[in-house]
Amino acid sequence: MPIEKLVRTCCGVEVRVADTAGIGVCDRLQDALPPEFVVPNEPQKVSVAYSVSASRTAESEAPTEYVVACDEIAVFATESEDELFGWLRRDIDECVARRSPRLTFVRAGVVGWRGVAIVIPGRGSIGKTTLVAELVRRGATYYSDTFAALDAAGDVHPYRAPIAAGEGDDGMAHDLRLVREDVPASPLPIGLIVAGAFQPGCAWRPTIVRGAHATLPLIDSTVAAREKSAAILEISTRIATGAVSLRGARSEASDVAAHLLDLVDEAFVSHALDAVGRGSSRMADDLSRVAEIRLRSATVRPVSPSRSLVATRYVRLTDFLSSAEHDRLLEHALRYEDDFRESGIVGNEGENKLDHATRKSRTLSGTRLEEIWHMFDERLRAMLPYVRQQLGLAWFPLGEVERQLTAHGRGGFFVPHVDTGHPIAASRRISCVYYFHAVPRRFRGGELRLYDTWLTPTGSTGAATCTTLPPLDNSIVMFPSGAFHEVRPVEPETDAFADSRFAVTIWLREGPWPDQNEPTPPTP
Repeated sequence: MPIEKLVRTCCGVEVRVADTAGIGVCDRLQDALPPEFVVPNEPQKVSVAYSVSASRTAESEAPTEYVVACDEIAVFATESEDELFGWLRRDIDECVARRSPRLTFVRAGVVGWRGVAIVIPGRGSIGKTTLVAELVRRGATYYSDTFAALDAAGDVHPYRAPIAAGEGDDGMAHDLRLVREDVPASPLPIGLIVAGAFQPGCAWRPTIVRGAHATLPLIDSTVAAREKSAAILEISTRIATGAVSLRGARSEASDVAAHLLDLVDEAFVSHALDAVGRGSSRMADDLSRVAEIRLRSATVRPVSPSRSLVATRYVRLTDFLSSAEHDRLLEHALRYEDDFRESGIVGNEGENKLDHATRKSRTLSGTRLEEIWHMFDERLRAMLPYVRQQLGLAWFPLGEVERQLTAHGRGGFFVPHVDTGHPIAASRRISCVYYFHAVPRRFRGGELRLYDTWLTPTGSTGAATCTTLPPLDNSIVMFPSGAFHEVRPVEPETDAFADSRFAVTIWLREGPWPDQNEPTPPTP
């Protein structure tokens, strides 16, 4: 029986697993480890090696016991595969947290909001998982339910271990996606430290703490506190200048999460209106002042509006064209490089306007594009009922089909926008982007970001969270034209036109509706 092996590195620690028992431990770990565990490019100075073996009696071929050895020392034994996997998963977390040469780990839940981290430190069952999930449900970016991984500057790095999420009536977590590998989670400075356990029936009236005392909950929850004592004290000194601690028993997660996000929002408004003193200490002043008003006031606190975060729906199909068609399309784009023109945006008067602060790319349209349009036309029309259904769009009569072929070279991008932002584009209903490029790909970036939407009693608006889709060769992505989206900057290996990120962008418009006396086609 071949030995299953897994090698990953995280935070400077290399983890090696060998499964001699053949029970699929390595495959399960690949699905369960945080996305921060990656295939190492080179050996790490710090490493840990696990081996899983099974013992059998002479009377039976079935295993009677599974044994885990860590660095060749037997450390755990059980008769249950699930129990073995659970122990191994937890021990890997602990090893990385204790041995990481780069980061100091604190037991905590972490989310990101408006460019700052909200950290919920604590050991044991204090309700942090429920609070983290509720914060993410309301739009915060998931960073961790296990550890706050702190660098020397005091910024928090992600450690996105999968956790159970809230479910809808059909058992599916529609509006809550905790682990999203498509969303980069950059290190964040700590803005709020929420200390205290959940207490049923209590009113949340936390004590607001600033300065060195604000970081004490982090110190108390540090992993390997003795070994990391000097590091955590130095890190705490840096965090203390910009963080506010809210201490006290917490009420229901829905109440606490709403106030936390609104508190940061209001503090950022105050911070933006202040023309002087925009450093971290000034932001902490705004946070503490707003917290005093919102959380410590004897009067009734303002009620946060009901809101939910909904992910933008999309359809992505791979291998959209045949290999021959894909090659012919690429050859066509390269042949007519000189016919590409600077891309514009729709100006205030409806004109095509150049604005390199908003969009930078080159576009091919007109006759040269029409020469290859037959590759797309029939396919898209045939797919339209399915796409409408998947995107949750009601039936509409298909009108004009706009199209253009775009090349993004060095520094090419398109800022967040909607495709229906001007009256002349208001009838666009479905946006489609077909990606193609030379193989192997010779550029980085160029991802499509589809931003989520806030739904509130007064309407909807774009959210800060998003789904990021890489520009996969010979794939097409379709999404509602009214959704906020952007093209991330492109960095080719060279300035050669052939190294560009190419795309055919298509807008399906709503056409004239049939006469009322005629039957309306059913909604697909």
